[in-house]
Amino acid sequence: MNVQQLKNSLLQMAVQGKLVSQNPKDEPAKKLLEKIKQEKEKLIQEKKIKADKNPSFIFRGEDNLFYETINNTTKCIQEEIPFDIPDSWEWVRLGEIGITSTGTTPSTAKQEYYNGDIPFIGPADIDKMGSINYNTQKKLTELGLLHSRYAVEGSLLQVCIGGSIGKSAIIDRIVAFNQQINAIFPIIVTSYFLSVCFSSDYFVKQLIYNSSGTATPIINRTLWESLLIPLPPLEEQKRITQKITELQTILTPIQN
Repeated sequence: MNVQQLKNSLLQMAVQGKLVSQNPKDEPAKKLLEKIKQEKEKLIQEKKIKADKNPSFIFRGEDNLFYETINNTTKCIQEEIPFDIPDSWEWVRLGEIGITSTGTTPSTAKQEYYNGDIPFIGPADIDKMGSINYNTQKKLTELGLLHSRYAVEGSLLQVCIGGSIGKSAIIDRIVAFNQQINAIFPIIVTSYFLSVCFSSDYFVKQLIYNSSGTATPIINRTLWESLLIPLPPLEEQKRITQKITELQTILTPIQN
């Protein structure tokens, strides 16, 4: 097993709840989901976001199988569940735990939109290691930003088309991004844990499986939002983040 394979294995262990121990004193993920829902409802009332058209609720039935309720219709989704997770965790659709968007490109005919200071991110600006290039060839002005879609600090960007589909990164400033990228601003959930999910083998395979097209795979925002995420308690997310950071500090010099 080489270093990259070891990193992939650690990420997979992390999303399956096998990297750090569970603490029975942690508030379970079920409570976390309730808080996320309350925060979303607050943002909807403040007209900062729109209400979800098809909110999802996933639960384990008395027969120990997983079910999902959408718009008062319940069905078994056990075949979609890729692996077992600890009892304190929950399965959830990606769109349920954050605010999502797809990028767009302001009119290139409008010179006043460009040559500013705001990074305009495309797939080439996100590398396979999860880093992002803010010194992009295209940068927007404040006016250009108003005619684009942007993401704020702590959001995750993920490439949703082409040969680099699946590349992702956490941003540390406001950026605009093009239509080849989807973004999510997680609510309460830690950005780093979500980035671990995005980088794990199971999520990338799920992403590609749900993409359309042959020569050029693409996944639209609706399908992207429907991808499954294993959600740990918030405190365990923090322990996972700490452990992954420690291990990467050890493995990166070896890889280089």
